[in-house]
This record gives sequence, structure tokens and C-alpha cells, in this order.
Amino acid sequence: MCVAAGQTGSAWPRPPVSLARPRTLMKSKVASSIRRIAITTGTTWMLVAPPCATAGTGPEDAVPIGFRDAVRLAMGQSPDVQIARLQVEKSSSDLALVRAERSLQVSAGSGLGATSGIPQSIQGAAPSVAQVTVRQPVVDLGRLRRAEGARELVRSGELASQAASERSVYRVGLLYFDFELSTLEVERLDRELQRFEEIEGLTAARVEEGVEIPLTLSRARLDTARARERLASAETDSVVLEADLKSKLSLGQDVRLQPVPGGDDPGATLADAAARTRSEPVGDHPDIAALDARIRAARHRTAEARSARLPTLDVVGQYSLLARFNNYDDFFRRFQRHNWQVGVAFEIPMFTGRSIAERVARERLHERELALQRDARQAALEVDGLRAQARLQQAERLAKLAMQELEFARQNIDVLLAQFDEGRVALDELERARLVESTAWGRLVTSRYEIAKARLGVVYATGRIRTAFAD
Repeated sequence: MCVAAGQTGSAWPRPPVSLARPRTLMKSKVASSIRRIAITTGTTWMLVAPPCATAGTGPEDAVPIGFRDAVRLAMGQSPDVQIARLQVEKSSSDLALVRAERSLQVSAGSGLGATSGIPQSIQGAAPSVAQVTVRQPVVDLGRLRRAEGARELVRSGELASQAASERSVYRVGLLYFDFELSTLEVERLDRELQRFEEIEGLTAARVEEGVEIPLTLSRARLDTARARERLASAETDSVVLEADLKSKLSLGQDVRLQPVPGGDDPGATLADAAARTRSEPVGDHPDIAALDARIRAARHRTAEARSARLPTLDVVGQYSLLARFNNYDDFFRRFQRHNWQVGVAFEIPMFTGRSIAERVARERLHERELALQRDARQAALEVDGLRAQARLQQAERLAKLAMQELEFARQNIDVLLAQFDEGRVALDELERARLVESTAWGRLVTSRYEIAKARLGVVYATGRIRTAFAD
């Protein structure tokens, strides 16, 4: 993320090494110790080192993960994506069931039984030892409309799966940026705490020499306690973000993750994708396309409801094996053991009551409901796009402001160092200026990540995240 974070078009600013050059300090033993810490260890560099300097310093058993790795995992095994794929399979199964209705239907059975008197019908067929019935649907416009509607639902499910993938990648992307930033913040605050502990020890020595009053030591201890609390809070936030990211990626909680800042440089990809999507219509978003498919499916269901008034045509055939003990010889002129017939079953609905009209009215209401949902979703996506653009512009402005604040903090430290060499500035004031510089650097890093998140939102508003990271 080191390069990606600099998405305003400029590279990362130089690391704050304003203390790296020698200066003439006081001649006392404590002053020599201060010089040794400030010059030999490069105090300011350690305090606010840029993210690139500390990448890959996580636990040895942690699994390194970059932004593109998180995106690929989100596309493949996010819970939302897996659920959406199951919905597609269910829709495909429904379509297969509709298609199976036009298949040849063959059934076999027996109406074997004792007969007293005239042979009577058993379930619509004469008593028989064995019976085979064949039925082949030929004309059924309702089934055709039902199949068309099922196809549109399958298409809608596929588009909904793409939309779920877009949402998953967007959420995981935001979460990954927060997680990566939190690890960098933990490293920065850890170095800050080390510096405060060193200053506390030096201040204690100066109090013993009588150079500083005891109140200065109390303030140094308070600064150390505050830095320790900030570090503990940052570590807790990082652990929670890591657990949330693993949950979104369907990874076990026993897996340790270590972000790889700058490992795959998503910044340039997001910048190009955000620039391209400004002119692309919202109507191409998978959410909108999925709702369009559902509207077409509703129209097919309306046509299916109307087709209940239309006739149906089937080719039918039947074979029966009869037996004499069913009294056929007593009531019919001639007995024939093997019997078959082939014909056409033609059915015309004559009176259906209000059922068809009510079904049509219900399907029309559902179609109108889906149309309203589509319009609302499209309007929401357009507003999200405008909001993302505004957030991006604000993040870029804040990044420029953070850069100015950092440069001012460095210039202020240069002035205070010169005054400290002359004995006109206390160590406490100099260290607080260093804290201001560290905080300014942290704000600059945060602003760069906010730019990346805003660009991700711009790309998501047009449904192009998967395309941007398709490779």
C-alpha cells in the first residue's frame, strides 16, 4: 500500500529524519545521552517511519495477504457469494423441473381385484391385471411461459450472484484497507511508546541532577501512560479487524493474517478504474440488471396466468391386460385379453371463475413492485456514486492538508532543534513537537488510505470492481 496510498499522483514524502544530522548539544552527561538517542538511533525516523520500512514484520506464523489476494478470496468463498450461487442452483433446478413437464410420461400399474357384478372403473380405468399409460404433452402455452419465466429467474440469479460478489469485494476491500492501516498504526504507536519511555528515563535523570522539576517527570510518565493506552487500543482494533476480515473470507479464526502493504499495488488499478467509471451508466450495474431480469420473469408469470384460459393438447396411449374373472364375459359380447388405444387429449377451459383474473392481477402487482424496487435501487446507486465522488474529492483535499501539516511540523522541529542547541527550548517542548510530527504523519497515511477507499466506492457504484481486478 506504500505506493497505492500515494494515489493523489505524488509519491510518499521523505521520511522525517530532521534529527539525523549532528548538532551541538549541552555538555552535561544527560545532554550527551540525549544526543546519543537523537542521532545514533535516528529518533524521528523510528518514531514515524513510513509504512514501507516496516512491511512484513508480523508474526512468523502469519499468512501474508495482499489486497488482490483478499479480492480473489472474496470473489470465490465469501459467504454471501456462496449463498447467491446456491440460489442460482435452485433456480436452475426449477427450470429443469419445468422442462421435465414436456417429457414423455410413462406409468405402469395394476387394477387387479375381485369383481361382483358389472366391471367398474378403478381410478378411471377398467379392472385389469396390468396397465401401461403413455402421455406426451404437445401444446401447453402456460408451460412455455413458465419455462421462460424460470429462465429469466436463472439469469436474475446469476446477475444477483455477480452483485453479491461486487458487494463482498467492496466490503472486504474496505475492511482490508482498515486492517492494513491498523497494523501500520500499531507499528507507529509502538515506536512512539518506545520514544516516550526513553524520554521518561532521561527526564528522571535530569530531575536527579536538579535540571528539571519533579512535575516534569510526572508529565513524562503521564505521556508514557497515554502512549501505552493508545497502543493498546490500536492493537485491540487491529485484532477485531483481522477477525472480521477472516470471517468475511470464510477463513478459520486460528489463521493469522499479515497484510502486505505495497505488495500488489492496487492504487493504480483503482485510480484507472475510478477514472473510467465516471462516464459509465448505472444501468449496467448487476443489481439493476438482476431486477430487470426479475421484472421480465414477472411478465412471463402474468402471461402464464392468462394462458390458463387457452386449450391444451396431449398425445395419449394406454395398454391393458384384462382377466376373465372380472366378469367381462357376462356383461360384454366379446372378451379380449390384450387391449390398447392411442389418441389425442384436447382440453378447453370453459368456466374458470375469478381465479385466473385474480392471478393475473397479483402478478401485475408483483411486476409493479419490482419496477419500483428497480427505480429506487438505480436512484440509490446514483446517489452512492455522487457520494463516493464527493468523498474522494474530500479525501484528496485532506491528503494535501495533511502533507502541509507534516511539512510545517518538520520545519517547526528544525527551528526548535536550533533553539535547543542554544539552550533556549526545554526538552519537553521539543518532544511535543516530535509528537505533533508523528501525529501529522499518521494523518497523512490515513488520508492516503481514505483516498483508496473512496476510489473503491466510486468503482463499486458502477459495478466494476470484479472487472477492475479480473486478472
